[in-house]
Amino acid sequence: MIVSAVLGEKNPELGIEKNKTTKAELVQALKDAFAYSDKAYDTMTDAQAAQMASFFGRQQTKLFILSLNTGHDNEHYGNMVTYLRMKGIVPPSSEPRK
Repeated sequence: MIVSAVLGEKNPELGIEKNKTTKAELVQALKDAFAYSDKAYDTMTDAQAAQMASFFGRQQTKLFILSLNTGHDNEHYGNMVTYLRMKGIVPPSSEPRK
């Protein structure tokens, strides 16, 4: 949803949680989502970053929208870390370096 606003496209996977049920489908959907996001980040030029795009009914720069996406991802990562620790699992990013 966030990245599609930057790309000027419709959200490609609305309702994905309702039709992907197996681990293989979910892993592939995650890979596809990263590839879709990479398209926006990897092709962004300085000029495009300053362009305005509609986001929740307001005009924002594309760079601002992508920065919100990064913050949103960090919030989800924090939730995953909490869940893993509650299950007694040390998140890979928290393991001591060798």
